[in-house]
Amino acid sequence: MIRSPLTIPEPDRTPAIITHLSPLAGFVIPTLGNLLGPLVAWLAYRDRSRALDEQGKEALNFQISWWLYSLVLGVLGFVLFSLGLLGGAVGAAAGAPDVGAFAFLGSFGAFFLLFLPVLLIVSVVPFVFMILAVVRVSAGQAYHYPLSIRFLK
Repeated sequence: MIRSPLTIPEPDRTPAIITHLSPLAGFVIPTLGNLLGPLVAWLAYRDRSRALDEQGKEALNFQISWWLYSLVLGVLGFVLFSLGLLGGAVGAAAGAPDVGAFAFLGSFGAFFLLFLPVLLIVSVVPFVFMILAVVRVSAGQAYHYPLSIRFLK
């Protein structure tokens, strides 16, 4: 579906900027603040104009999507790390200490070489997109977040 370019009128720009900056509530309320901030902002501003309603939905959809992506990556990382530790313990108990040590050190190596960079990316990317949204909205243009699942249409 192709959307028509929506411009944001001057009186709606500040509430739209507040809406896009509202995920910073995650610093005050860890884990859920980045979801509650856009939800509260969208509920507060959605009746004022179509532009504020659209931008609130964009911010909320992106934060829900990114929260789900982070949850899946976190569970996957935990499972893989746990399997490595379990493999190390089983290998050591089976009488093959070299195999156990290899699996144990391999899981730590994978954690530091793979999972920590992914965690860094998962933490930085939403902040970058949020800043891009604020810049675009302050110029009066609507912003559509990439990698966002459209839960609210």
